[in-house]
Amino acid sequence: MPLRFCSSIVLSLCLLPAAYAAKAPQHDSGPFDLAIANEEKLISMLKKSGKISPTASRHEAEQALYSILRQRQQAAQAASLTVSESPTQFAVKHQKSKKFTKASLMPGSVSNGGAVRNVVVEPYDGEKKTAKLLTILMEFPDYPHNAVSAGDTDFYYEDYNKEHYAELLFSEENFAGPNGESLITMQGYYDAQSGGSYGVSGTVAGWYMASHPAAYYGGNDPSTENDLAPRELVTEALLAAQADPTVNLADFDVEDRYDLDGDGDYWEPDGLVDHVQVIHSSVGEEAGGGALGDDAIWSHRWNLGDILFLEDTPTDAPYWDGVMAAYDYTIQPIDAAAGVICHEYGHDLGLPDEYDTQYSGRGEPVSFWSLMSSGSWTGKIAGTQPSGFSPWAKEYLQSTLAGNWQTGVAVSVEDLDAHGAFYLLDEAVTKGTNNDAIRVDLPPKKTVILEPYSGDMVYFSGSGNDLFNVQAITVDLTGSTTAGLSFMANYDIETDWDYAYVTVDGVPIPGNVTTTSDPNGQNLGYGITGSTPGWVEAQFDLSPYVGAVVELGFYYVTDSYVANPGFYMDDIKVELDSVSTLLGDADGEDAFIYDGFTKDGGYVNTEHYYLLEWRTHHGIDEGLKYIGVADSYMSTNEGLVVWYYDSLFGTDNWVGYHPGEGFLGVVDADQSTLLWSDGYPASTRYQIHDAAFGVKPARPVNVTIPDGSGSFLRLVDRDVQPEAFFKDHWDYISPLIPDAGKLLPEYGLMIRVVDDSPNGSVGKVRIANRSK
Repeated sequence: MPLRFCSSIVLSLCLLPAAYAAKAPQHDSGPFDLAIANEEKLISMLKKSGKISPTASRHEAEQALYSILRQRQQAAQAASLTVSESPTQFAVKHQKSKKFTKASLMPGSVSNGGAVRNVVVEPYDGEKKTAKLLTILMEFPDYPHNAVSAGDTDFYYEDYNKEHYAELLFSEENFAGPNGESLITMQGYYDAQSGGSYGVSGTVAGWYMASHPAAYYGGNDPSTENDLAPRELVTEALLAAQADPTVNLADFDVEDRYDLDGDGDYWEPDGLVDHVQVIHSSVGEEAGGGALGDDAIWSHRWNLGDILFLEDTPTDAPYWDGVMAAYDYTIQPIDAAAGVICHEYGHDLGLPDEYDTQYSGRGEPVSFWSLMSSGSWTGKIAGTQPSGFSPWAKEYLQSTLAGNWQTGVAVSVEDLDAHGAFYLLDEAVTKGTNNDAIRVDLPPKKTVILEPYSGDMVYFSGSGNDLFNVQAITVDLTGSTTAGLSFMANYDIETDWDYAYVTVDGVPIPGNVTTTSDPNGQNLGYGITGSTPGWVEAQFDLSPYVGAVVELGFYYVTDSYVANPGFYMDDIKVELDSVSTLLGDADGEDAFIYDGFTKDGGYVNTEHYYLLEWRTHHGIDEGLKYIGVADSYMSTNEGLVVWYYDSLFGTDNWVGYHPGEGFLGVVDADQSTLLWSDGYPASTRYQIHDAAFGVKPARPVNVTIPDGSGSFLRLVDRDVQPEAFFKDHWDYISPLIPDAGKLLPEYGLMIRVVDDSPNGSVGKVRIANRSK
């Protein structure tokens, strides 16, 4: 029976014009997840392949790797472009956690007196959600499972059987590592991070044999350098599971992840396999690919592009002709440890990457402090002891899944005075009786985009990803012999990817600011893209439509990635037989219909705030003691980690393009710039190892790495004195490596670490506003 797919576009907004649906690209070439890149293994692989010179110095190799990954990521974003990340154009908006209690000064605070007690665990007796995962093992005809050798991976087992993955994924207890280590499971990680309110269970199916050799799926596309056909492997995996009489696909449908029926209940069957996880029989390309090298698949989370109907798998869900279907998936290597698995599953829960996804610089100020950056690689065996989620990620999961991910107080900087208040923070890995985190709310951040051309207001398209926004008006052209449209335009639109359009009865028309160039298959015809140096006059000829009543439309259509400021208009006029009529200037009443477009003052007010948490080397965060550097380890320090979140940047942490700014990052308490023994500044991952504020000394750093010429480079950090104070007017960015720093707004905020408990599991902080 031939495969049946249902285009996800059909399920999206019904307002989509037919032209847009027809032009939506469907690529097979796959994306890849840079957060799980093992730089050491990748440099070795690329030197073997000749893409990096075998004689390149360490710094030259690092820069070459970053350049290669940046190019691949940009190509991957282009190739993986789809109308939506979900089958219904649905996106969960990030909301501040409902478990943060609003506080002015004293609620949630403590007095300054008395010793700080160690953390006291607070049992959770609320609802627990359990997701059902279908894990499918796929091997290749030319590289079956157990072909991996001990030299290919640090996470080597003689037999990667189904029982191995069942324990790694779903065991309530730790499981045995390659050398008998007691290692955390996926279930253990999510149970701990959610405070007992979320877990995973499921079945492991396979091994099934793929139809083609490994390179067919994982070989690199010459045009993008990314995997050729990972979706085909996932489709084969699902069909093999469908045909397996021991697998009932309906067992893995307990969630309505996209709320297809719109009833607000996300925990009911919808006919889609909730979480498809494919494991292939090679080391992942992100870790050098083992014997396959760059023919291995790079681990990632993606979708099949279309809904895949799985015949002969009955379901009561009313969406897919009465059979089960599949859409989302994650794919991982045979030697996957908890770090990579938990990271990719985090994407399945809606979490974005927190690293610099463009490799625009030398690392964003998150690194090993969060699973959704480089924290998936911590541990004595890299990746087996992943670090915890950032407090922003927990806030997101609390808002979308509820439960016990994160609790605490929210304090407004405007309500604080110079005396401030004292607060207790439990370590981030333990759900105790004190705050898990503290949010410090700031006044809205005002960013001026432009000054209106006239008056005080302009028409604005909106800014964001996956937009399809419209502003329309009916215009009577009967009785006229000539007609024209003019308006003042000021725009900054992602060139050749996002477009604005002027339409008559839904069809784009040409004007002096439009283009028919379509290098990426995104232009629906006569699109407006790129940017203007300021206000320019846009002109369109409406004479072909005289004698009719038409609908004049302005559209703004964007892809799933970069979100530029957008499209602005002012003083929209039509000229009929040389008589000009103002349709609107955004300052007064008009006859426009708005669906996404708005009247706007030319500026944006966005949310930004601090999140404070207490990080230790206990529990989940034990891996922060073991950050691999060549053949040795580096560790983070313990104490108060201050995070700054800035919604202006969406999920953009491309610090190489805007140093010191991005959507999320930690403030580095120690502003001493670390230099390698040759005087070259170390990358962000090293600079922020001691980012925590505290009262106890940090651990010194003394590591060496090969420099590529037979010698070694040494990095030494003996400045272990603690820094107890954070003040928002201090400088937290280094001119030698600004990528590692943060540019912060000044409101008078001052935070001091006052004390911690005997075992370091609880910290006491004072939060004040020195300007009051």
